[in-house]
Amino acid sequence: MLTKDQLLLMFLCAILSTVQFVRGTGSKLTVTSATLVLLLFGSALAPLAQAADELEVVIKGIEGDLESNVRAHLSLSRLVGDESLPSVSRIRYLHGQAAKEVSAGLTPLGYFNSHVESELEQTATGWRAIYHIDAGPRARVRRQELSVTGEGADDPSLTRWQSRPALQVGAPLDQQAYDAIKAEVLERAAGLGYYDARFTQAQIVVDAPDNSADIRLALDTGPLYRLREIRFSDAPVREALLARYSTLETGDPVATDQLLEMQRGLVDSGYFSGVEVQPLWDEADEDRAIPVEVYLTSNKRTAYRFGAGYGTDTGARMSASQRRRWVNDRGHRMESILRLSEVTNTLLFNYEIPGRNPVTDTYQGRASYEQEQTDSTDSETWAVGAQDQRARGNQSWHWGLGLEQETFRFGDDEQSTMLLVPEGGWSIVSTDNRLNPSRGYRLSIDLSGAAESLLSDTSFVQTQVSGKAVYSLTDDLRVLARADIGATAATDFGLMPASRRFFAGGDNSVRGYDYKELGPEDNEGEVRGGRYLLAGSLEMDYRVAPQWRAAVFWDSGNAFDSLDTPLKNSIGVGGRWQSPVGPVRVDLAHPVEDGGFRIHFTLGPDL
Repeated sequence: MLTKDQLLLMFLCAILSTVQFVRGTGSKLTVTSATLVLLLFGSALAPLAQAADELEVVIKGIEGDLESNVRAHLSLSRLVGDESLPSVSRIRYLHGQAAKEVSAGLTPLGYFNSHVESELEQTATGWRAIYHIDAGPRARVRRQELSVTGEGADDPSLTRWQSRPALQVGAPLDQQAYDAIKAEVLERAAGLGYYDARFTQAQIVVDAPDNSADIRLALDTGPLYRLREIRFSDAPVREALLARYSTLETGDPVATDQLLEMQRGLVDSGYFSGVEVQPLWDEADEDRAIPVEVYLTSNKRTAYRFGAGYGTDTGARMSASQRRRWVNDRGHRMESILRLSEVTNTLLFNYEIPGRNPVTDTYQGRASYEQEQTDSTDSETWAVGAQDQRARGNQSWHWGLGLEQETFRFGDDEQSTMLLVPEGGWSIVSTDNRLNPSRGYRLSIDLSGAAESLLSDTSFVQTQVSGKAVYSLTDDLRVLARADIGATAATDFGLMPASRRFFAGGDNSVRGYDYKELGPEDNEGEVRGGRYLLAGSLEMDYRVAPQWRAAVFWDSGNAFDSLDTPLKNSIGVGGRWQSPVGPVRVDLAHPVEDGGFRIHFTLGPDL
């Protein structure tokens, strides 16, 4: 775009050239023609000379929601920041519409007697529009006429809206809240099975001189639709199993929430790649009972997964799994998993049977082999077992029975132990965001034991409590705390296998130390694990970029046989990258008592 200085220079050059031409001819006709040329040339340049480079809109006298709503209605405000602006004549026209647009922005919030003083001034860089706005007094609700008729007239869920503050006499008039209440009521009615619900009257009658308004809302819920049957399309599992994914029974109201819950459960089951739930309102009988059609698209029966990675606890690692999403028409599932790393190798077979509520309840049978080798311990464990798992909301429970045969060695001392272990546990997770929480907590409690009189080489009782919490002090600063506590009572602790002993150290324990490096030692200085565990961490991290955080931390803990054993401490700094699958952490930790440094790499959610 040409600048004003450039345009002015062109205009002057044109004048000089024309005058020179006139002098050379001495013709009166030529002078007149030259004058016409100047006028035409000048009029052609005038719109360009007046073009605006930048536009600024200043609003004074109001703020907050009022200002935001007014800006949303102002045509000039929507042009701010555009690379190319319209002609000055267009800008002047839009400026002239501002009074009406300001009024349109204030009216939905209850202001009907506003006054606007406007200015449009030219600046060195373009134009500035200034609006001095006096919103005036806000209108209030003078009278209300609210009613509910139909079959749902006595349903508290469909009458509670009448007590909403925005609808009460004396309340400031807010049309946006009024519209939101109407939409919410209709959505709620449909969700409860009142498919034909509608407002037979919905009015706001404004008395602008009086700064008041009358609200009239009449809801007719219509009839309540009930379930006649649920029909499933062809599926690889029995219809009796599919029906257990629904909490609706024949004769129940057709509640949208429950239909969506059934749809989510069927999708999460893994049996299907697509699930569509369609209430057939047009097939209602004289009692307003309707069928619900569920269209199912079967998933691939077998899924394969492969992975590779690195962690400072495990070293290089890889995994492979095969999952049969259904083994038979009863919906049983089976999975085989192989995990290999520099420290631990695992082969696991898992068989799942859906429980009475297949969304939350599962019976599992498993068989596994695990080999682990650390600096001080070698172990091989064969295990079979069964477990009942239940989930309710954000809580879960499990209990089961397992038979374990473990051969383990501390230094040159090799032992073998068999245990029949009943066990159970409970956990709860509460968070606002599982992958990137600003606040939340996780707590788990596990209890296990064995008795020599029941196929076990030793008797013991063991419990472990683990917890973690996240709390944001500001939008960018978080505090994270972690604690792990464990205790064992055994008739002969020397026969306790390595997998049932407590160790400390590693990425998720006391950083600065190697995986399972801390614990009671034997006469040869080999760590052999302890009866008790106490470990904790306090960490602060700060957001330095949208996906990056810097952290400082202090870890403390140990595994021990005697309660007067001192704890090991470490301090350090770290960085976190918020990846799509959770934070990737790199920490540099310094053991306070033993000196040195150790780097830790971890991946996974904070809770």
